[in-house]
Amino acid sequence: MKEMKMYIRRKKNDYAKYIFVLPSLTAFLVALGIPFCFGINIAFTDWDGLNKSYNYNGIANFLRMFRDQRLGLAFRNTVFYAVMGVTANNVLTLGLAVLFNRLEGRWGDICRLVVFIPSCLSSVLSAFVWKFIYHFVWKMLTGLNSPLGSTTWVLPAIMVIGLWNTSGINVLIYTAALRNVPREYIEAAAIDGAGPWKVFYKIIIPMISSSFTVCITLTFTGLLKEFGTVMSATGGGPAMASSTICMYIYDCLFAYNRAGYGQAVALTFMAMLVLIGTLLTGFFRKREVEL
Repeated sequence: MKEMKMYIRRKKNDYAKYIFVLPSLTAFLVALGIPFCFGINIAFTDWDGLNKSYNYNGIANFLRMFRDQRLGLAFRNTVFYAVMGVTANNVLTLGLAVLFNRLEGRWGDICRLVVFIPSCLSSVLSAFVWKFIYHFVWKMLTGLNSPLGSTTWVLPAIMVIGLWNTSGINVLIYTAALRNVPREYIEAAAIDGAGPWKVFYKIIIPMISSSFTVCITLTFTGLLKEFGTVMSATGGGPAMASSTICMYIYDCLFAYNRAGYGQAVALTFMAMLVLIGTLLTGFFRKREVEL
């Protein structure tokens, strides 16, 4: 009888947790679900974003994407920016994490704090800071015009802004992973004659592989949906050289008055992000098991 009462009490506690969560969960689903369903409906129309009336056009918006040259340019810019950005970000942050991890005492903490501070700033503020640097400091030091005005160098210049603004979080993740590597393994490998590079490649990299899953997946998907930095730094220019998919969706909604088409692009892009995130996570999780 006593066990039955304890079982009933535990069940009540379990139900109580769900009851407390239910209001927030309901509000979240309503706030997310209603706009999402409305967006799906709009994607199959010719709505211009201004008038109340619109006509359904089936899958015409989705077929139009395959012959849209501006969307193709934005897609190429986005892929280039994301691939180069995720490579540079993770190589840089892992290197900084290894360096800071070797610093003794407060110096390592000070360096991590300095690197992390830009991550506390918004992407808009970071873009304005670097616009000043590119337009005045860069020109004063090199005599060259701002790379933000060059169709060749605008994406690398924006990538530098993104690195400065987002590297701090990955540095902390890699630092935490490095500190969890048992010293015994490293010392045993050193006794067996393994050099620093071999220890790093054979011991440390496999043991922090879970951090690669987090950092690479979050960085890559974040760069694919980059908007604030590009919008604030260049607005997609010059000559759409820095236009990304998110910038193009914004232009469709607010500049070209093609809200229905812009919503179709947004839905397709969202599905692509979910697919890429799932594939990346699955790939690196598999590597964790193999290692």
